[in-house]
Amino acid sequence: MKQFVVLIAMLALGLAIYGMIAGPGEHSMLSAVKGIWVEEIDLRTREP
Repeated sequence: MKQFVVLIAMLALGLAIYGMIAGPGEHSMLSAVKGIWVEEIDLRTREP
């Protein structure tokens, strides 16, 4: 029974971490990194 509880806790933690890193929305780390990349590409491709 203890192993089952630990398994469920690990799955819940994994899903929570996945949601923070690659989840939908503007508050995920993937979205933040993508925004930074887009800004850098825009800055590098501008003509002076």
